[in-house]
Amino acid sequence: RPRDLLSLNEAVVSTQSTGNCNAFREELSALHTRRHNMITTCIERNQALMDGASDPAEKRRAQRSLRALKLEIGVERVVNERSETFLNNKCSPFLNFNAGS
Repeated sequence: RPRDLLSLNEAVVSTQSTGNCNAFREELSALHTRRHNMITTCIERNQALMDGASDPAEKRRAQRSLRALKLEIGVERVVNERSETFLNNKCSPFLNFNAGS
């Protein structure tokens, strides 16, 4: 997200330290996890609505929402990959991200 990238630029450029990169990486990871969990919860709820719907219109609404949420998971995956790439490029002089993996 542009706001996240701006925050990263400011954090890295201002003091260019390992602490800033670590803090931002942890914050970004927490945000990605929270968003993924929220989307997953919405998917589960819409799946339950669709499974329990007797009204065809209600079932279609739940199906549309379910499709949109599943697409959002794909979008989130791309955003996460791009954020990680950007973070690695900006912070690689300060951190070894692969050491903990």
